[in-house]
Amino acid sequence: MAGQECCKLVGNLKLGIDGCIISISTNCSTESTVACGDEHPLPGPTIGSLNITGYADTQIWVGCPCKAGLNLPYVRKYDCVEDVVYFIPNGQGQSFISGESAAVSVKYPLYSCTSINASSTSGPTTIYMETTQINGYGLSYTGGPISIETTTEMPPVEFPGIVEQALYLQSFSFDAQPGQLPTVSYSFAYSMQDGGI
Repeated sequence: MAGQECCKLVGNLKLGIDGCIISISTNCSTESTVACGDEHPLPGPTIGSLNITGYADTQIWVGCPCKAGLNLPYVRKYDCVEDVVYFIPNGQGQSFISGESAAVSVKYPLYSCTSINASSTSGPTTIYMETTQINGYGLSYTGGPISIETTTEMPPVEFPGIVEQALYLQSFSFDAQPGQLPTVSYSFAYSMQDGGI
């Protein structure tokens, strides 16, 4: 790395996303196999990941806490002849919401239960959360910085300022606590090779 500039100012990072981003990270992982004790591994596909955390809104959250989440399933197929990874959507994903927010909802509610989150590490007068959690399928999120509406196709998204490849949403979380700005986190996967459907 000698001679390369690896430390740069965050303020100069051009993301191409409207809204307030708190953090962003990318990395990649290459799959490999070793056949029958061979010392030379066979290279497989390289999958990149992009993680983004940002503020959902510019207003301090008031009222009861709210959390929501989504995990999207994809079938990944690697064409080793063409060196292409295909991301095939496999449904709108399992989702949940605990508490209430106008910005996020479960598309197909399936079951509800009581959710309690309590800890006395800060003393016995610490506030705890008791809400109804709704588990379901699919999710709709209308807040910032990136809104989400799950569909059966789940087309890829693009952020050319960050990654040039098509990005496939893997997971999403929403967290709103009283007295704080609500936050959201996104996790995307992408092929370092060409491909994706």
